[in-house]
Amino acid sequence: MQVTGTTGFRPSLPPEFAEARPIAAAGGVTVVGYRLRGASPAAPALLWGHANGFSAGCYRPLLDRLSQHFQVFAFDARGHGAADKPRGDLAADYTMRRFAEDLASVADWARQCIGPAPALHYASHSLGGNAVLMLEGELGLSPFASLTLFEPPAYPPPGHEEREAGLTVAAAFPRWADRRRQRFPDREALRAEAEGIVTYRRFAPEMMAAYLEAALEPAEGGGFVLRCPGDIEAAVYRNCPNGGAFQAAAGVATRTRIYVSDPAAVDGHLWTPVTMRDIAASMAHGECRTMPGCLHLMAQEDPAACAAAIVDHALDIPAAAD
Repeated sequence: MQVTGTTGFRPSLPPEFAEARPIAAAGGVTVVGYRLRGASPAAPALLWGHANGFSAGCYRPLLDRLSQHFQVFAFDARGHGAADKPRGDLAADYTMRRFAEDLASVADWARQCIGPAPALHYASHSLGGNAVLMLEGELGLSPFASLTLFEPPAYPPPGHEEREAGLTVAAAFPRWADRRRQRFPDREALRAEAEGIVTYRRFAPEMMAAYLEAALEPAEGGGFVLRCPGDIEAAVYRNCPNGGAFQAAAGVATRTRIYVSDPAAVDGHLWTPVTMRDIAASMAHGECRTMPGCLHLMAQEDPAACAAAIVDHALDIPAAAD
């Protein structure tokens, strides 16, 4: 893995926006960390974790908002963006524990950057939430001052009232990822595909623009390919339902707020509200709140509200969404 500006390394966030650094992670895999430019070194710090199939760059407008309050760090998880994409054993390389081990390495790097004094907070969308639940509850590491989690896919265990509903939904995601288009002649072709996905049609315009810019990389022979290949995205989905994040949550002692989809925003049953409520209740200092008007891709749907929620929870500063 090479550093920013050299051949073969294409960060998901542009170099004028963030400094990129390769980080040695679990199993010999290299992930990529980002430090946003221009923040005051006296500010508290925040590390952002992205969802499956996305990358740090897909959240640029959200990260930009957060940089008004924090020294902001982000990273491309294994299999995503500019990080390594191992394919030797998809089932083993993309477990929730592996993502937690990688997060430990990224958190260590962020702490080295800011020094011992500033608080380091964590916020995440979807998969990034599972990683921190496993980091604390499974690995026993607590590097963060607060956790703000936007609907981690921590599926309920056998015997839970939402287990069947969760598994029904979970089964559809790997099938979708396995068959989704991988190669595009240009970004407008990706936009056309995104507009055919019901949940992607809910994206705020600036988040769609960030997604179109960060989700693709140039392909050999011309055109573009997805920066999270479909087989890797599918492997992550397959590993979520029995990944242990729900059970690990009971071992999380850090002050945590989980945001969940709004049942009023969809015509049908959602397995997540009850599940997220139960996860939060299992924690020593957990709470669960609804993100009004949003579904699972809430960070893409309303980045202003999500940024305000992070500031409110991490810093105890009510911030009106712009």
